[in-house]
Amino acid sequence: MASFSGIGCTTGPSLDGLDLCHVEFTGDVQTDIWGYRIMKATTIPYTPEWQGLLRTACQLSGEQLIRLHVEYGHFVGQTIDEFIQTEGINNLDFVASHGHTVFHQPNLGYTFQLGDGETTAVHLRYPFVCNFGNKDVALGGQGAPLVPNGEKFLFSHKDICINLSGIANIGLRGLQGYDVCPCNYVSNMLAILHDSKLEYDPEGDIARTGKVIDDVLCQLEELDYYKQLPPKSMESEKIENSVLPLLDTKKYQIPDLLRTFAEHVANRLADACKDGRNTLHAGTVSKQNGVIKVLVSGGGSFNTHLIELFQSKLLNEGFDIEIADRDTIVFKEALIFAFLGLRCLLNQENIMASVTGSKFDSISGSIHRPVHSSSSVTRIIRFLMEKNKQRTASSSSICSN
Repeated sequence: MASFSGIGCTTGPSLDGLDLCHVEFTGDVQTDIWGYRIMKATTIPYTPEWQGLLRTACQLSGEQLIRLHVEYGHFVGQTIDEFIQTEGINNLDFVASHGHTVFHQPNLGYTFQLGDGETTAVHLRYPFVCNFGNKDVALGGQGAPLVPNGEKFLFSHKDICINLSGIANIGLRGLQGYDVCPCNYVSNMLAILHDSKLEYDPEGDIARTGKVIDDVLCQLEELDYYKQLPPKSMESEKIENSVLPLLDTKKYQIPDLLRTFAEHVANRLADACKDGRNTLHAGTVSKQNGVIKVLVSGGGSFNTHLIELFQSKLLNEGFDIEIADRDTIVFKEALIFAFLGLRCLLNQENIMASVTGSKFDSISGSIHRPVHSSSSVTRIIRFLMEKNKQRTASSSSICSN
């Protein structure tokens, strides 16, 4: 068994802040069976200034975007370093970050995450891994969602993993994964418009007071995205252009829009689970008593109104729905990206073609070395050298025989 300590860093389209998760992974590299233990985790809120910069990044000129790419790289590096120092984290092996997505157009062959890796590495004493999606897009894949690629290894005891983040996604034991529909990205925005003191709709209480607007719900359900077959991914540009115009706050009351949108999300999630059941039955997945085990995580898990709607739509359908523990709910994406970074450093495939639709599975991620050498770098290198030595010894033994 091998054990590694890493930090995962993520941020979502809801712009609530940077999620940082210090986690210990223990596993057998040969059998690829892994477990994890979250050691420390926190969310560093964005200042209003950073929220504004990130929200409008897609509108910048080329030079302005490059400048922000570097500035955000410094911000991420400094924030991670402060987290390490404040929490007194020792024996760290690596850091991994998803970055902030500004553009995601896989059908046009590109995706771009803000935060220059070499700049971030200046602030760290450990290998830094980022840029997980570009190689997959170059291979013809969607480059997203990436979370299901880690769920395959860390949550193999569940048949379906649902992540309720800015955009809700689903993973089916590595057999398939895709973005289901907009989620917190939209509901948080509506909640802020309803009350500027809010960052989200607490437990869905505002939505509870509203009524479903049938016409709006019908238009949401008929969006072209839902007619596409997986693999597929949803970007913020698509939400801005196709979803938000349907939620007219001048024409409708915001509580009614929140209630309608919650109904829409619950519908999409329930249908995704039913479709997932068919995919799982077509694969080689064993299930106890035919029950499909579903794990729900992500910030939207705290929206009890949404969860109740979702559960009601799968009642008596043969699904066992479990809400993850609080740390997993909040920091699952950061946890997953730490794991994807580890697999990159260990030279193991971390992006699966079955999830993204690319030509091949790949070892994705750009590795940025620290300015000065550190014991953590040596530890990973020693592990790989020992692994290579064992492989060489095995090959020599076969040849001598």
